[in-house]
Amino acid sequence: MTALRGPIAPRPGVPLRVEVYDRIASAVRTGALPPESLLPSESEIGEAMEVSRTVVREALLLLEEDGLLRSRRGIGRVVCAAQPPAGFERLRPMEQVLSDRFPDLSLSRTEVTLQHESASFIAEGLGIAPTSPSLFVESLLSSDGEPVALVQEHLPAGERLHTFGAQVQRLVEDLDPDRTCLGVLTADLGPALGSGRSELTAGTPGAVRAKLLAVRPTSPVLIVTQTVHLGARPLYLAKVVLRPEAGPLEISHPAGRGHLPA
Repeated sequence: MTALRGPIAPRPGVPLRVEVYDRIASAVRTGALPPESLLPSESEIGEAMEVSRTVVREALLLLEEDGLLRSRRGIGRVVCAAQPPAGFERLRPMEQVLSDRFPDLSLSRTEVTLQHESASFIAEGLGIAPTSPSLFVESLLSSDGEPVALVQEHLPAGERLHTFGAQVQRLVEDLDPDRTCLGVLTADLGPALGSGRSELTAGTPGAVRAKLLAVRPTSPVLIVTQTVHLGARPLYLAKVVLRPEAGPLEISHPAGRGHLPA
């Protein structure tokens, strides 16, 4: 509990839930909270950090999504040992994936924020320092007036963005309001984009995202965490929160090249 104790000092543009996430994630990664150790209760963490229980709950949900914690029925939340990655077989922006099922799919931009400092999971995902700025872009995908998915995207900003070249800088700084960031990047850069990965997690949205998705904070959702590289460097990080109505989603697996033994 010592590693978690102390008031949270907010940073400009960084939500409190992200600050709590950083504190707990750092304790996990440094071993102050070892694998399989039991976390204090939400109330105890809130008192230790001088934040509300709601803020703590939102942070814990994010930590579960990212595979740092897991819930054990009747016991509480414990630190995970590891979580294997899982991925889609093709890199496609979510508006394209869902348009196959929802021909009338629409996109509305709900937030664009330049964060002057980056939370640890953003910094690690984008390969930047926590003191570096990053761009947060949030979009809501809807069908027939009903929310289907929330797309929360992060990209480097400032000097780090400049190092990716003028074309990438132009695309990011002048985003098409009718597409997600990934939609813009894939349309203009195409094969130039390098490797990507999508991790799928079953979870709950929490109060903030639930309000945008018009569901309850404890409703079941699918959370997709995506990372994309340009060359050998990470350019893009996103979390996509999908309501059950968004499914089913297909993942195709190519046939093996081996042969049955004679």
